[in-house]
Amino acid sequence: MPELPEVQTTVDGLNKYLVGKKITSVWSDYNSSYFDGKENIKNKKYFSLFKKTVLNSPIKKSERVGKNILIHLKNGTSILVHMKMTGHFLYGEYKKNNKGWLPKESGALRDPFNRHIRLVLGLDNGKSLVLSDMRKFAKVMFIKTKALKDHPDISNIAPDPFQLSMKGFIEKIRQKKSGRIKNILMDQSLVSGIGNIYSDEVLFNVDLHPETDISAINEKKLGEIWVRSKKILSKGIDLGGDSTSDYRNIEGKRGNFQKKHQVYRRSGQSCPKRGCLGKIIRKVVGGRSAHFCNKHQKLVETKIKK
Repeated sequence: MPELPEVQTTVDGLNKYLVGKKITSVWSDYNSSYFDGKENIKNKKYFSLFKKTVLNSPIKKSERVGKNILIHLKNGTSILVHMKMTGHFLYGEYKKNNKGWLPKESGALRDPFNRHIRLVLGLDNGKSLVLSDMRKFAKVMFIKTKALKDHPDISNIAPDPFQLSMKGFIEKIRQKKSGRIKNILMDQSLVSGIGNIYSDEVLFNVDLHPETDISAINEKKLGEIWVRSKKILSKGIDLGGDSTSDYRNIEGKRGNFQKKHQVYRRSGQSCPKRGCLGKIIRKVVGGRSAHFCNKHQKLVETKIKK
């Protein structure tokens, strides 16, 4: 699933290419009776309303809220997109044939992971913004821009590490009285933006075992997690996101953060920390895979004295 750096990279691409462009056509093959009555373009009736609402409106700007993308239109409507596991936006000149939607140009847009086109927003410059979503999990809906702050899809999103002070971050994390730090870092109701990849990398950098209980971690170490979270997420943005799996940027190109992994998907390899003789191992923690060094990432078991 795209995490904060991948979503921010996408938003940066949207702002680079789409500002001022008018939506002139809308197509989608999302359609599921499971979503009947729900605010989602997979609901056929809702899609008809979505299409009428966004047509002929220029795009004002885009922004990120947590892992959500907001595309603000000049008609006072915002398109909300959560890319979920396999969704990513692409921009280019597309044509439709009996095989589906294909980019006219050769190159990155023809990457196999970019072929699963589920939504096409035609633009007044002859190009299109398309959503590739292999597993069809992405969420797309519209909300009146003025109502965004009160809409549950936005109002319930926790702040991300960049929006919090060290004190605020610690207070958020401490809302959980117990629980494994790996899972707490990925709890979007506490702090948004961190998922499987970046939580592994952060915990490696602060020498913490992913199963360490929050009750055993002192304030100094939690502050260190905040600092490292911001540095590693910033690095992810600078490198254009992580394309270990199917994420691609708006130009159809891979990000490069996966080239800098220290632990994620490196099980069986030697620990990259200087002087450490450990090995990277993989273990399922709370239903999610965790990658960590079996030597220097110590499992702290003693609870902090109150």
